[in-house]
Amino acid sequence: MEWLKPEHYLPKLDPSVDAGKYGIGLVGCGTIANQAHLPAYRKLNLPVVACCDVNADAARTTAEKFGIPFWTTDIRELLARDDVKVIDMAVHYPARLPLLREVAKAPRPVLCQKPLALNLQQARELGDFARDNGIVLGVNHQARWAPAHKALQLLVDQGLAGQIYSVQHVMRAYQDQPGMWWTTMNDFNIADHGIHYIDLCRNISKSAYAGQEEWSSVNCLTAVLPGQNAVDPLIYSANIAFGPDGGRHSFMASLQFNNIVRATTSHSYTWWVDGTAGSIWGGHDKLYVSLAGEGSTVHEIRIKGSWFPDGFAGSMAAFITALDRGEACPVTPEDNYNTIALTSAMVISSRENRVVHREELMRGGEDDE
Repeated sequence: MEWLKPEHYLPKLDPSVDAGKYGIGLVGCGTIANQAHLPAYRKLNLPVVACCDVNADAARTTAEKFGIPFWTTDIRELLARDDVKVIDMAVHYPARLPLLREVAKAPRPVLCQKPLALNLQQARELGDFARDNGIVLGVNHQARWAPAHKALQLLVDQGLAGQIYSVQHVMRAYQDQPGMWWTTMNDFNIADHGIHYIDLCRNISKSAYAGQEEWSSVNCLTAVLPGQNAVDPLIYSANIAFGPDGGRHSFMASLQFNNIVRATTSHSYTWWVDGTAGSIWGGHDKLYVSLAGEGSTVHEIRIKGSWFPDGFAGSMAAFITALDRGEACPVTPEDNYNTIALTSAMVISSRENRVVHREELMRGGEDDE
């Protein structure tokens, strides 16, 4: 029985799209750009025509390593080039608005690293500025295009498990290395790293087989290990309700992330999706399907590809394809607002030991569905 082939979930550019029309200008030549963005674009033959970084050594080294014909430390020089048609913004949040102000002088589409910002007010400031200045702004939630995640979503969207009522995610890892930038970042485990998994459960909720409901409330607990290097908790456990408030929901998610597990042999990564017709579960390399009525039969699906770099390739390919078709970008700022609101609600819930409702976060702005 074959529900899925690799070509269904591996990244690709629509064959009708001429990649040569979309020269990429990379802004930010740090680790993530070199380890994920650029290998991904090379894999799909997406042209990177220029790169920029305030650190000249980083820009020069990146250009030489990936054969990028032009590098600079000044984004204005990058934007002056006619062959730069798309901006790949791979910088941290504080630098984004000043860079968008420069882009606004010569507007072109921007694919920005996730999340737009660390709170909803900052994210809306970026989204509003882009909209008001004619900039098509997409958010690079590349985890949605990681092969295993994309495959899981496709199985859900086929209705294989029937009507989905529960999603669970458990991850055990370690990121408490001394001296690393993330150990000094407030709420890193939820707002920056954990946002991948929070956004993925939201993406599953959009399926017709999951009710297509937005999240409505969350209850989150966190824990701090005595003597840890990170300034904020590296453990969270969250229960998320989707659909109308009221205490009885037809779909919910339970997310657990212990990011300070020192025994590396016990690290793990698993999703479980339960529906009226069966269950789907698995990690990065395999997915399993068990259907109601089939007794002890378990179907195994081996996943090809990997999150790094395939997720980044898929995200940019989908962005360029949407541009070519004149469609909305795959992850809009408005979509991202709801994920950021959820991470913010989790932080508030953990600090105040209470259930936090989506309307509390969205109040004061548009109710972004």
